[in-house]
Amino acid sequence: MVIRTTRNALLIAAAAALASCGSENEADAPAGNGAAAVDAGAEAGNPALVPASADSTIAETLGGSADHSSLLAAVRAAGLEATLAGPGPYTVFAPANGAFQKLPAGTVDTLMKPEEKSRLTTILTYHIVPGVVTVADLAKAAEAAGGTAELATLGGGNLKVSRSGDVLVVTDAAGGQARVTQPDLVQSNGMVHVVDAVLMPS
Repeated sequence: MVIRTTRNALLIAAAAALASCGSENEADAPAGNGAAAVDAGAEAGNPALVPASADSTIAETLGGSADHSSLLAAVRAAGLEATLAGPGPYTVFAPANGAFQKLPAGTVDTLMKPEEKSRLTTILTYHIVPGVVTVADLAKAAEAAGGTAELATLGGGNLKVSRSGDVLVVTDAAGGQARVTQPDLVQSNGMVHVVDAVLMPS
């Protein structure tokens, strides 16, 4: 993975397409040290998302987290479970169940309908960044770029990442913000950062 900073941006080369996810396995993802650089900002009582084993894929880890059942159901409805179980590597900003509960009433039910699959896929792939990116990487890039780093997502849109005190904040295309509440969960095929809001593309 190559990280390039421009005046106010961190650009990560996007993957070609979901259909071409079956490339050769990348080297094992390095353990991130972002927890030491950026406070997780975890909320008391919020169940931790912990890999089932050192060999767990992102899909397996989400499947074992009671606090990510909404995300897992959406991933399955969009047909992305195989992608998150594949070689990757990917970095996923994973909204907890509470994040989906913040959406307007009826939004989740609507998105889960078969006719909304394309829209749901666009939203979910907006939470996925090709490659392995720790919160330390993001914090350093944001600082080097004058306060804000930009990520190219698998869905084609960009996310902006900045710091608010000791907490890493992810901003979507609509200006909505999500805090990273649990960073640097290393998976066999990438990295997971738990966030407290669902990110919306333009």
